[in-house]
Amino acid sequence: MHEPLAIRLNDVSKIYSLHGSQRDQLISVLGLNRFGFKTSTPVKEFAALHGISLDVPRGHRIGIIGRNGAGKTTLLKLICGNFAPTQGEVEVNGNVQALMNVGLGFHPEYTGRENVDASLQYNGLGRDEYEQAMQGIIEFCELGDFLDQPFKTYSLGMQARLMFAAATAIRPDILIVDEVLGAGDAYFVAKSKQRVENLVSSGCTMLLVSHSMQQVLELCNEVIWLDMGTVRMRGDALSVVKAYEEYIHGPVASLQKGHQESKFILDDASRQVVSANGTDKTIVLQEPTFQPHSSQLNFADITTPLNFEFTAADGVSRWDSVPGLKYCGFTIQTANGVTNQLVSMRPARFLMTLRAELAGNFQCRYALAVYNYQGHCVADILSPMDTFDCNEDDLHSVQMIFNPLQLGPGEYLLSISVHKYDSIELFNSTPRYDLMSRSFMFSVDLPDTLRPIEAQFYHSAEWCF
Repeated sequence: MHEPLAIRLNDVSKIYSLHGSQRDQLISVLGLNRFGFKTSTPVKEFAALHGISLDVPRGHRIGIIGRNGAGKTTLLKLICGNFAPTQGEVEVNGNVQALMNVGLGFHPEYTGRENVDASLQYNGLGRDEYEQAMQGIIEFCELGDFLDQPFKTYSLGMQARLMFAAATAIRPDILIVDEVLGAGDAYFVAKSKQRVENLVSSGCTMLLVSHSMQQVLELCNEVIWLDMGTVRMRGDALSVVKAYEEYIHGPVASLQKGHQESKFILDDASRQVVSANGTDKTIVLQEPTFQPHSSQLNFADITTPLNFEFTAADGVSRWDSVPGLKYCGFTIQTANGVTNQLVSMRPARFLMTLRAELAGNFQCRYALAVYNYQGHCVADILSPMDTFDCNEDDLHSVQMIFNPLQLGPGEYLLSISVHKYDSIELFNSTPRYDLMSRSFMFSVDLPDTLRPIEAQFYHSAEWCF
């Protein structure tokens, strides 16, 4: 059976006329050219959307992503009815609540309570519904005494909370959010996610435009990628976000040509050995007792991996990078052999193989980033400097060992990258030889002894009594 549609677009295009001056625009809008008035420059046309066809089933949470000027806001305004399409048909089934800009529709001189009251009255709620909605808004936005202060005195985050609470209090059929949640903090986004899930479970459809990929992954289960007015890709949220990130961040080589390597001092702190019974004091460790990097490792020998094992379900996402080194192999190992089924508080080894594209001396920093399936980076692990010489096509092996693995149970995605070495402060601008984004997957389970204390992370600590 086909799902009932909330929104349907059939071959929709939106073309804007671009005028050389305000005078030319006035002549065109008023039709004064019929009376002999001439524009100083020819009218140009710009297709913000071109031939868009979309079916949005009821009860879906869909993110819309794309670069500035891709047509995202135009698409939302067509769905809201603010614009009429130049060609094609837009069909919307149900009432729409739209949060397009922070502050839009709320009077700056009115208090928050007065603005909410006007919003609820506009939507025609009965007295019982009104009281229930008002109480829900007050509880959600947590503004306290600020609720009775003028709206113009609110921070952007406070405005976003109040607007989102008001728009979702009446349970619209279609909720449209354009960047408004970007003004909120992590706590607000978490509350918003729960509120959206409650709405969607009751049949509401949500369209979210955001430049925050983490926010899109948190709130949406499907994503539409717009590019130059057309749908470039549509699918499950993680697959589309990975493809978009690869596209948007990939071409870095030209941006990094002017990068100047800075001088650095190698810090030997990473090589210090920590004793549980030092000469200065005796420490008492947490339970379950473990001291990172103190256990004897017992891995079986393994040959250098020359292919990629445990790739993500939607494949490898490799970003464009500067020439020099490229990953050609990856695998994971525990004491039981090669596997991506890992166990908390037990060792795990990540093995990577690099192939030299050019001969030379390399000073590298390696990075591994671990993400959960909600898009949160739960661990970012950087190596100290690795210096080596390579001829073209030579292989270079790298190992990163968790001793022990302190992540809690769950499914994880892994990104691996290799960069020219520089200080951590300059890490994001350091030339990158290779990056495979969220391209590998592994799971973590708990040993039976830890099941009563399940957590996302098991931290080492010292106790003093």
